[in-house]
Amino acid sequence: MKLTTCLFALTIALTGCSTTTLPFKPVSQPAGVYLSADYVLLADRLRVEVDTGGYRLEDTQIVRSDNAVVRPQTIEQPPTAYSSGSSVGFGFGGGSFSGGRGGGVGVGTGVGVNIPIGGDTRVAGNTVLYFVLDQIGPAPWRLNIKVAETSPAEILLPPR
Repeated sequence: MKLTTCLFALTIALTGCSTTTLPFKPVSQPAGVYLSADYVLLADRLRVEVDTGGYRLEDTQIVRSDNAVVRPQTIEQPPTAYSSGSSVGFGFGGGSFSGGRGGGVGVGTGVGVNIPIGGDTRVAGNTVLYFVLDQIGPAPWRLNIKVAETSPAEILLPPR
């Protein structure tokens, strides 16, 4: 009975870790992915961290309160996540044999090339965006993001 209780508690605890951790969520979550964001005001820039649910960020912009659109000054994309997807391999090699009476030595060499098929849209980590404060004006901001394989989403970043 204790083992069942411990496993149940562990399942509940790990389920809580599977959701987004950043405080601001989209007005409407796109199907198949959970998005969230948070921001920090720096001296002259706005730093926005976006949890894309492991998908690559394709497009982003801030819409100011006067409906003007501002693109980020810098985007820090996380590294591509490892994927063991389909690939095609090519190889060639050669060999030689030398021997005499009752013995011999064989030597072989080869070169292989592995080419992955298709682009990978998964990333390992959060994406960080930097916007110039003079261009975006005061909060609130509407962060519009487009993540690979999903529909666009809008996250409201309220004043703090």
